[in-house]
Amino acid sequence: MAYFAKIVKKTKFLSEIDRHKIPHFLGFPFTEDLKMSKIKRQSGIELLRIIAMIQIIFLHAYQYGLLHDASTAAGDIDGILVTFVWSFCRAPVDVFIMISGYFMITSQFDIKKTLRRGGKVYGAMIFYSIVLSIIFFISDPSLININSVISAFTPLLSRTWYFLSNYLIILLLSPFLNKMLASLSKKHYLYFMGIVFVAVSLWSTLAEIDGVSNVISVNKILDPYMGKSLGGFLLMYIIGGYLRLFVKQKPLESRKLNFKYLGIFAALCVLDFVLAIIFPQYKPAFGMFNNPLVLAESAMLILFFRDFTFSSKFVNTVAGTTLGIYAIHENPYVRDWLWRVANFSNKHLYDTLIYIPIVIITVLFIFAACCVIELLRLKLFEIIGNKISSHKTSLQGTHYTK
Repeated sequence: MAYFAKIVKKTKFLSEIDRHKIPHFLGFPFTEDLKMSKIKRQSGIELLRIIAMIQIIFLHAYQYGLLHDASTAAGDIDGILVTFVWSFCRAPVDVFIMISGYFMITSQFDIKKTLRRGGKVYGAMIFYSIVLSIIFFISDPSLININSVISAFTPLLSRTWYFLSNYLIILLLSPFLNKMLASLSKKHYLYFMGIVFVAVSLWSTLAEIDGVSNVISVNKILDPYMGKSLGGFLLMYIIGGYLRLFVKQKPLESRKLNFKYLGIFAALCVLDFVLAIIFPQYKPAFGMFNNPLVLAESAMLILFFRDFTFSSKFVNTVAGTTLGIYAIHENPYVRDWLWRVANFSNKHLYDTLIYIPIVIITVLFIFAACCVIELLRLKLFEIIGNKISSHKTSLQGTHYTK
């Protein structure tokens, strides 16, 4: 508790720090988390990470597994129903980055600690990029060429995972972002966030709507990847920081779930769906991560789940594997193979009663299998880290003896 009290004392810009706010950044555990393991970490946000990753896998089933194609081929009603479900699953990427901003905004300015954190993330990227490439190179030598080999060893520069590449850059910038953002008053924070919102979200979204895009054409400068660029991630991070600093939360002992946030989330999803169905011109903006509606949906989910007051070691452990799950199933080689096997484009299968259970079971199986693999990687890295630390200690002991 003395360590926790020290953190509270050092944090000038928060009136309250409670137990659920102990950081566990995006699923890659850091040394600080282990040091504070005696303090129970609340599991509401951790549960949200798990749900968000399951949603991401569903989105990939929709896109790469051709779920959308099968539902559309089965009929207009079926296509509309799947689109309706999809409208409730478009926030997970935003949620992950907002969670990062929510937790990291209160971090102390420490370059060395940030570099260690970045090293852990990049270490996971390098591990999965090289190991998975080798596996597929062995199984199919035709994949081997100079570009594929270079890409395997440079996942950041090659943007093997756009999400992890953007996140790593945000992480490395976070000490400077936090120092600037935490110094702002609420008024100035809103002013700054508003400018970034208009430039990165509102402008880009309007530019994707047919008719408007003929007038607004500079969105490619502001956010060329529909929310997948660094600019989109920066906005998500800023919003997450705002939720932490300025949206008040009751003390842990008197905290209750506020279903108002969940209701607003549902209403925004329905509005998004209705716009996509009624106005075909809006459809291109429907899939954007930096769409204002999706940003608002994500914020509502965080505000709802942060008020959960339970603590589960199981939930926290599984949540700690979420980025590993993403890195595995979104590796380009794994992705191509996975969605050839788990292909939902069969219209005749879609017409049967077992189709929906098959989709659900497949998504959950992919999640569970990747979770186990990531747990094994974390254990391997832990063993290697302990051996390195032990070796350094023994060398230091030998040095002092001499």
